[in-house]
Amino acid sequence: MRLLLTLLLALLSGHQLFAQAMATMRPGDTFEIRLGGVPTDLAVEFNIQYTVSQEGTVNVPNVGPVRVIGLTPPGVEKLLQTRLVSDKLFTHPSVNINPSPNSRFITIGGGVRQPQRLVWTPDLTAGSAIQLAGGLTDFGTLKNLKLIRAGKVTVFDGRKFENDPAADPGLLPGDQIIVRQ
Repeated sequence: MRLLLTLLLALLSGHQLFAQAMATMRPGDTFEIRLGGVPTDLAVEFNIQYTVSQEGTVNVPNVGPVRVIGLTPPGVEKLLQTRLVSDKLFTHPSVNINPSPNSRFITIGGGVRQPQRLVWTPDLTAGSAIQLAGGLTDFGTLKNLKLIRAGKVTVFDGRKFENDPAADPGLLPGDQIIVRQ
């Protein structure tokens, strides 16, 4: 029983890390850079909190503005490692990006009691977002829920995840859920 519980927890944490890693950078997102493979006194200059500008860039010391919008954290890591080497700052840097979870949101509206912007967490699903928004209004329906992600609209039947939690779609930062009324 203990082994089963341990495996289940490992699987869930892996899903959360995967979801966070697949979320693309947007203006206003914040993250920390941890630089390794370089002298500690030089790494300190880079190991700070960054905020993605409205133009989609971050200003990295000794590198300048770097366009990160639309990239996943692993993509930003690779880009920065390449830039640090191509700019001849370091020969073998290791870049780690740690997104700040409280800087990412989803939006839920339509037939919910409290339409709002919710802080994104890796385990947030459409069903849990509806519950966090106070549940359905008297006229709200789970039929034909709209999920808007990166400008693409997906319509799905939310009644299915009432009986099958696996059918409840996970959300990514920037997603919008619109509940039909």
